[in-house]
Order: sequence, then structure tokens, then C-alpha cells
Amino acid sequence: MTPISVVLFRHSGEGRMSGKGKYHHGDLRQALIAAAVAFLADHPPADLSIRKLARSLGISEAAPYHHFADRQALELAVMAEGYALLRDRCLAAGQAGGGLEGLCAAYTGFALDHPNLFRLIHQSSAARNPANTALYAISAEAFAPLLAEVRQRARAQGIDDEGQVGFLALMAWTQLHGLADVLIADFLRLGDGHAAFCTRAYRHIEGSLMAALDAIRRSPAPAGGDGR
Repeated sequence: MTPISVVLFRHSGEGRMSGKGKYHHGDLRQALIAAAVAFLADHPPADLSIRKLARSLGISEAAPYHHFADRQALELAVMAEGYALLRDRCLAAGQAGGGLEGLCAAYTGFALDHPNLFRLIHQSSAARNPANTALYAISAEAFAPLLAEVRQRARAQGIDDEGQVGFLALMAWTQLHGLADVLIADFLRLGDGHAAFCTRAYRHIEGSLMAALDAIRRSPAPAGGDGR
């Protein structure tokens, strides 16, 4: 799924109703997802409903059910859109060559720009369920830039065990995700010190990763020499 505008399609040239008062085929599904993302800009995930989205688009309350069986199905689609937006931001950071610090800034920047969407995509383990095919795939793509950065650093230390790389990437993510949660809640009331605090936090995450890689590099090989 590619990101779509958070501006409601009925306010632009896309997804307009035909002369018969109906959306063109396929446009309504995308319009509903866009409307949901726009709704979350000002409302918590708990307030999201198909009825409210239908009203915002000026369509019947029954129309969305041609595309989404229920609210949960809509949420999964909106979560996929959120992960796509996060993926693209992290990919752009990676391509810009900002390293781990750049990826951290991209992740927390997404959380601060889209706090309710950020909360929605992480409010359950739905993205880790392979049965949710599209959502599962896009969430993995969103994690891939961080995984690639950790893999690159590990290989520079002579470490190519994918199990260790994956675990360290997950540990880096848990620190980063916790930081993002603190930032969007403004728990620390950072004010003008926000940027300096974030820079220090990003460097701490990087330092923790490098210390873990160094410990792995220095640790003796398991008996038997086969790495198991």
C-alpha cells in the first residue's frame, strides 16, 4: 500500500463523486482511509467509527461496508497506511545518510506529527499476525531500515549472525519506541530543551547498540565451533 493524502479526497480533484452521486470504483475505499487518517489528526483512536467517516464524506452509512466488513477491518487498513507513512519516512532518512541518529529522528518525528495514528498502529499485536497479510508485510517494511542499519554496524564488527542482528535491532527499537511514547505525551515537559534531549537520547541508543556489538565481538565462540 502506498501512502495517500490525509486531505479528504472530496476536497480535492481525486475521488470525486460521479454525476450519479457515487464514488468511482475503488475510490471510496481510499477516501475512507484518508478520512480516517485525517480524523485521527484531532481525535483519539477510540473515537474512530465508520459512521463518522461516512458522514464526513457525505455518503450513506451503509456504503463503507462494501469495502470494510466492520470497524476492525477499517482499522487494519488504516494501520497499514500508518506503517506505510512510517516506512517512507524511515527510508528517506536512511537514503539521506543520517545513520542511526537519522532513523531515530524519523521515527520520533512521525510519532510527534501523527500521535493518534502512531498510537493506533501500536495499540495491538495485529501487525505481527501473519494472517493480516498486507499489514504484516508493511510493518516489516517499516522496521527494515533500522534492521539494515544494525546489520551494517554488526558486519563492520565481524558479526553476521542474523539472530543476533535481529535481536539487537529489536532492542534498539524498544528504546526508540519508549522514547517516542514519552515525547508524544510530553511527559518530561522538555519545552525548549526538546531538541537537545532528543539528540542526547539518540546517541545513547546508538551507544547501547555499539556496546552490545562490542560485547558480542569479544565473547568467546560457543564450544563445538558451529555457532549453536
